[in-house]
Amino acid sequence: MKKRIARLTAVLLVAMMMLSLAACSQGGKESETKDEADTKTSSKESSQPSDANEEMGETMAKIKKAGKIVMGVNATYAPFEFHKTIDGKDEIVGFDIKLGQAIADELGVEFEISDMSFDGLLPALATGKVDFLPGLAYSEERAENASFTKPYHKSVQVVLVSKDKAGEISADSDLSGKTIGILKGAVQEKTFPAHYPKAENYVLGKIPDLIAALQSGRIDGVCLDYVVASLYEKYNEDLKMSEIQYELTDEEDEGSCVLVRKDNNEDLIEVINTVLDRVIENGDLQKWEEDAIALMDMDDIG
Repeated sequence: MKKRIARLTAVLLVAMMMLSLAACSQGGKESETKDEADTKTSSKESSQPSDANEEMGETMAKIKKAGKIVMGVNATYAPFEFHKTIDGKDEIVGFDIKLGQAIADELGVEFEISDMSFDGLLPALATGKVDFLPGLAYSEERAENASFTKPYHKSVQVVLVSKDKAGEISADSDLSGKTIGILKGAVQEKTFPAHYPKAENYVLGKIPDLIAALQSGRIDGVCLDYVVASLYEKYNEDLKMSEIQYELTDEEDEGSCVLVRKDNNEDLIEVINTVLDRVIENGDLQKWEEDAIALMDMDDIG
């Protein structure tokens, strides 16, 4: 009887030891599997870029890293961008400069201007020396290396008249039979007759000659770009811009855009378009242009 009990006890001990070993072995495997999973997860996470970097375009990443955005200009195009002495200091001013600052503010970075020759602008953009170019129209040649925002500025043409006859020429119908001066070779030579076919055209090769003809009474008005007309009004008390004006059609003028480097910069274009929508809608862009024109004098007319 004692021997049977001893045998039974031995069997039970052996069984308990086997169960204990099996449990330890299983626990080790589970722990090993968990450690391997943690290692793989950590490795996977470290090998993947952050979502922000993965989604950011090339130029945007450059801007954020540098903490600044660089605008390329040829500062000889008033009122877009031009040099002006203010408080004895030469500064680059213009409504494109205000636009550039608004874009920088939207991105939360510093704003820098790089002034250079006109033919150096596109190469500077292509090589990343500058981040964007304002005030340029679409062309197939430019589209080879640049992407374009929506247009934000189109040339407006206005009829300048003698101040004492401003009341007689204030509506489109008033131009019927009137003689209007047009600059030879300018955009108005082609577009004005299309917009006002009942007016008579008086074509000369120089704006001062057209102004002299108007002031002497030989013609009834002169069709000029809004900026040019506003300066002649500013510096000639006997002249006034009429209410007659027209904006060029898309076929005549596709409008000025902002250019960024081509490819993988959709995020930057989206930001700039957002700024453009806002400053056009709230009137800031128009105010900036008017402020820039107020700083101009006759020497700033290109």
